Amino acid sequence: MAAGDSKIFNEYVLKERRGDYAVGNAWRLAFVSNTFASISDDLSNPNLSSVTVTSGGNVASSYLLASVTYTRATTVIKFDAADLAQILKNASNPSDLRCAVIYNDTSTNDDLVQIFDMTTDGSTSLDLINNDFTFTFGAGGINTATV
Repeated sequence: MAAGDSKIFNEYVLKERRGDYAVGNAWRLAFVSNTFASISDDLSNPNLSSVTVTSGGNVASSYLLASVTYTRATTVIKFDAADLAQILKNASNPSDLRCAVIYNDTSTNDDLVQIFDMTTDGSTSLDLINNDFTFTFGAGGINTATV
């Protein structure tokens, strides 16, 4: 896997289509130490306790996503949010940050939505002790669906 690869959890798609979630829910991002390959997108009821959140220094345990939107352009529906502010390097930043997860903080169990690989090779952690870091969503937003 490589930086930027992502997987949407199948359970999220089911719950979204059932109407369990709303744009007004609190959506958060957390950084985790799990490798991308070790997290299956087919987990049964994946939630924040399914992964190992890593934090410290300038890395918070989670980030509330701002400006969350659902938009549609012809047949493409996009789920998007504002990018995070830059995380500055710090000797106290975690040394085991490998992935980022989006989760629904409004749901009882903090249901996982999607996981993003932050590594270049699937296992090597980001070096946030010596390097600043900015997490941005791509032009496609957090995720898209074609109808």
